Amino acid sequence: MWRKLSVMLAFILELVLLLVSCGSGEVQSKTPVENPNTVDSAETTADEFGYVAPNVEKEDFGGRKFNIIYPQWSLYNHYYFATEYNGEVVNDAIYDRARYVEEMLNIKFEYITRGYIETILPEVQKVVRAGDPGYDLALTHCATSLLSYVTDKLVLNWNDIPGADLSMLYWNQSVRESFEVYGMLPFMSSDYILPDVNSIFFNKGIIDDMKLEDPYELVLSGKWTWDKLKAMATEATKDLNGNSKMDDEDQYGFVGERGWQFTSALISCNQFLFGKGPDNLPAILCDNEKTQNVLDLICGIIHNKSIAYTWAYSSAYDPNQGGKPPVDFRSNRSLFYLTPLSLATTFRDAEVDYGIIPLPKYDEAQDNYLTLNWAGFMCVPASVSDPRLVGLVSELLAAESSRTVIPAFYDVLLGEKIARDPISKKMLDIIFEWNVYDLGVNLGYYGLFSSQIDSSKPNNSRYLRAQRNTIEKVISDYVEGCKEYMELTSK
Repeated sequence: MWRKLSVMLAFILELVLLLVSCGSGEVQSKTPVENPNTVDSAETTADEFGYVAPNVEKEDFGGRKFNIIYPQWSLYNHYYFATEYNGEVVNDAIYDRARYVEEMLNIKFEYITRGYIETILPEVQKVVRAGDPGYDLALTHCATSLLSYVTDKLVLNWNDIPGADLSMLYWNQSVRESFEVYGMLPFMSSDYILPDVNSIFFNKGIIDDMKLEDPYELVLSGKWTWDKLKAMATEATKDLNGNSKMDDEDQYGFVGERGWQFTSALISCNQFLFGKGPDNLPAILCDNEKTQNVLDLICGIIHNKSIAYTWAYSSAYDPNQGGKPPVDFRSNRSLFYLTPLSLATTFRDAEVDYGIIPLPKYDEAQDNYLTLNWAGFMCVPASVSDPRLVGLVSELLAAESSRTVIPAFYDVLLGEKIARDPISKKMLDIIFEWNVYDLGVNLGYYGLFSSQIDSSKPNNSRYLRAQRNTIEKVISDYVEGCKEYMELTSK
């Protein structure tokens, strides 16, 4: 959860003033949709990063250990745990956060990992079945084995955790909307769980050289759409080596890894895989004409060599593994690059002058830029000895993250190259403010969209038809697991 409504209104006013100063003309007013990360809190005053003071008093828990188990995956590897100062802005903010919570409650954090993402479920199963309170908080992957935590009754209901005020601004309301069934909320996210999102990087040099429209202005004016990206990308593509064919030595308007990341494109068009149906229970939402239209739109970009160069995953192409993409954005030969935002840290020494913007909207009529969050979740093992302590710790971690860690995270993502650009922070505000979750993604069905883009002419209805029974069984199991938990705990 990122801001109070009043902070959002101030932010919108800033954008309007910025547009006027950029000479963009009058901004057309629209009726905004409800922000999934905004809750009514008229008595609360938030700072620019959404921080509000938590309603937690200092207590003494006797110096007991507070054990957090996590997988060696993604942002958990770099942006969650610190045991000493090292001069890095995020590390030191994380260290200060932990020390503050430890002093407030007289506890001692212990961070435990058993390996990669597949290790968390077996560890939680082991302690719960043994009645062992060994883990106070478990951090999960975004889409691995989440169903089993619910069907096996391994975790507590966040709605019942004392000390955790889920209405506060630093708790993510989109998770509550997506995951809560019959009052059972098995997983939760807050500002402690840093957003892991995809975004669009753009090359400022190509924009200037070709006198293309300013992407920042397009975002701020609401005109940044997939059709606009396609038009600009078409104009920017060039046969640099003069061999009359487009290959990996040429310049492209759009580049990116052709995989899971493109599910973010569907969500950016305000089309979800799963969502709440008429009975307020989870249902398949993506078997419709709009999903097919989005598929056609995306495939019309990535399968057109006069627009885009995309590639299947390979460790040789993965910057996180020390690899280099076949058409590297850092080589100044691509206008737009769809990539995880966290890769901004790999561009620190690159010569390319770049900006960061959200993924485009479906059309100009869409009110907001939606960003799919691929971060993991927090869950509370059912064998925990003190749920109230878990709630208090989680509340303090969320609030302190909002106050100190997220501003530091902004600094790292922006870097020295673009930190002086006053609009760059506003772009991160938009990306993070409208981060959302999709139960379909988190139950492992992100491939319902991304697996189809390998074909230049996907047939969404036919693809779903082949999997519908399996998907509906998974949804049913999740719903029944939540229902059974509520029935058991109400006795």
